[in-house]
Amino acid sequence: MAHPTKTMATTLVILTVLGIMAALYLMKPILVPLAMALMLACLLSPATHFFRRVLPIGSTGSAIVLFLLLAFLGIYFAFLTAESIVQALKTLPGDIDHMAQRLSRQVNDIIRDKPYLSRFLPESSTIDRLAETNQRMVIETLTYRLTDLTAWIAQGFIVLILVLFLLAESQMLAPKVIRFFAGGADEAKTAEHTLRALTSQIRAYLIARTLINIGMGAVVTIALWLLQVQFPIVLGIFAALTNFVPYVGQVVGGALPVLVTLGYSGSVGDSLIVAAVYLAVVGLEGYIVTPYVMGRSFDLNGTTVLIACLFWGFLWGMVGLILAMPITVSMKIVFQHVPALYRWAELMSRDWQPPPEALPIVAENVETLSGAEPLSARVDPVVALKGSET
Repeated sequence: MAHPTKTMATTLVILTVLGIMAALYLMKPILVPLAMALMLACLLSPATHFFRRVLPIGSTGSAIVLFLLLAFLGIYFAFLTAESIVQALKTLPGDIDHMAQRLSRQVNDIIRDKPYLSRFLPESSTIDRLAETNQRMVIETLTYRLTDLTAWIAQGFIVLILVLFLLAESQMLAPKVIRFFAGGADEAKTAEHTLRALTSQIRAYLIARTLINIGMGAVVTIALWLLQVQFPIVLGIFAALTNFVPYVGQVVGGALPVLVTLGYSGSVGDSLIVAAVYLAVVGLEGYIVTPYVMGRSFDLNGTTVLIACLFWGFLWGMVGLILAMPITVSMKIVFQHVPALYRWAELMSRDWQPPPEALPIVAENVETLSGAEPLSARVDPVVALKGSET
């Protein structure tokens, strides 16, 4: 029979976790812009330092300059996005119909030459029905995105305003927040040092991840251009953006070039070549470039990555999938700086281990969590017997 106190503690932990999940879900309109603003502020803070060195302005002036640049770029890309969506509404339905006709003819030719394959291949009428369904789906989706673009612009403007205030007042707010939560002067100094280290590491991760994705998108663009695939620049940008989402994003980013190649060239062999090139680029990025650039401090095991994507995707949708890795890596970095949370950092990592001097602390925390008597409270019976004899 379980101890009542332990059962009550377990129940309290479960209720606390469920309460946190409900709060994260219900406060999505507030937390999502705030999380994006914190990430962008951490990523762009070196730019404000650069502006302060180059221009005779302070932190507020450099933040305003950066805000104006980002707002201009955001409006420019919003117009480009709207123009691309309008153009896609005009051309994509015809492209889908063209691809369906080519596939239907190829299937009919294969069945005519090799009748025994008819049981494994779809009928041409099925392909035509799928094409009609996809045409309606694409038109409805693009129309919805075009209508929803105004809301995206408004939310992006709110995020930029938050970034402006965070960058302009970071030097003033950070010490005040530390003093508010710290118990004394020594704790405040330690917390400030830890916060600076955390911010630096999180910024390094965001910059490295962004540069890796940009490089991957450039390589994919060049490879598709050499293979004479249609729309290489658009497909390269799409591959770079989807690479922010682990596993699922890479599959989607590679499936689109393969489908475009199959639809325009009509050759299964060309599609397989495109797929092989994309897999080679993804493998090079995932197994060589990313581990070399990121190092051991940023590594996450596959189980943690999948759980993080499921959790944040369930709570915040597509934005949650994009923010899942930055949030999870940030949590892991925090855990690596707090000795009481070393066990969580080790659980989330692939190779990281606590420093040797921290192992007794980790062992004592694990034993306390499991309900066992802490190591420091145990007495060796031999030592106790000698002490009693003395």
